[in-house]
Amino acid sequence: MDPKRYRGCTNVSGAVAIDANHFVVADDEDNLLGVFDSGHEQVLPPRIALSELFAGEIEDGKGCEIDLEGAAAIGDVYFWIGSHSTNKDGERRPSRHRLLALQIQRNAVGEFSGQRYGQIYRTLIDDLILDRRFKPYRLDKAVGIAPKALGGLSIEGLAATPEQSLLIGFRNPLAGGTEKNGSLQDGKALIVPLLNPRNLLQGQAAKFGDPIELDLGGYGIRDIARRQDNEYLIVAGPYHANEDRREKHRLYLWHSNHRTPKLKRLDADLGDLNIEAAFLFPGQTDRVELLSDDGDTKGFQCVSVRL
Repeated sequence: MDPKRYRGCTNVSGAVAIDANHFVVADDEDNLLGVFDSGHEQVLPPRIALSELFAGEIEDGKGCEIDLEGAAAIGDVYFWIGSHSTNKDGERRPSRHRLLALQIQRNAVGEFSGQRYGQIYRTLIDDLILDRRFKPYRLDKAVGIAPKALGGLSIEGLAATPEQSLLIGFRNPLAGGTEKNGSLQDGKALIVPLLNPRNLLQGQAAKFGDPIELDLGGYGIRDIARRQDNEYLIVAGPYHANEDRREKHRLYLWHSNHRTPKLKRLDADLGDLNIEAAFLFPGQTDRVELLSDDGDTKGFQCVSVRL
């Protein structure tokens, strides 16, 4: 792998392609989106400020970040989801309970801008807690536990389906498993299907599909990207902080239209990359772009992996 380096966005998290050459990236430490040309290393000005698009509903400043983690496009509507987590100390952060969407335009001089799409959805976890199908995941407890602690709550993956629904991937909590020495082993990753995302942001009540559990070797979901039809690329990683980087990220291909989850682990050595986002450019099914947050104060790495 020969990584590219991009500048102008440091704490990269969610990302999604705009066209065959451009992609848009979120920074989980602020409420800004940055558009990149794949052939150039520097973010294109101006960055898209969500506090301007959602004036009075999104604020900037300490403790106000949405902690954007996942992105997906349905047609010309780009959805973004916050982690829905507490901060690292287990303190509630209502600003992170957001699912929102925007449309992105490009003007005559090549500048990208955004326009809000509908309302902000703020009650995802509350709605899941009220749905009996999700009771086994104890989200009522998880919502108050630090995101990388045992039983905590952290959403990191988002992908669109051919049916124009969304798949919401959880890094934490995991389903089942065995607790040993204060950590969870052999838990399964949780995916929540959101069936009506466009109508939801236009005021309709949320509609969910049945929960999906995937055996990713005890890992949670770091991102999901649709490859083609009902096949998805899943980035899997430990639910905990993994500060010593002993547990390497993994890639899986998942065929979602099988009654029994059909998973294939890919033979990809990702080294010490801290993968935060994955996307495929339109029409490109043979490789995925992986974005890594490695603590660089100026930018991030992107590696292209053949599938």
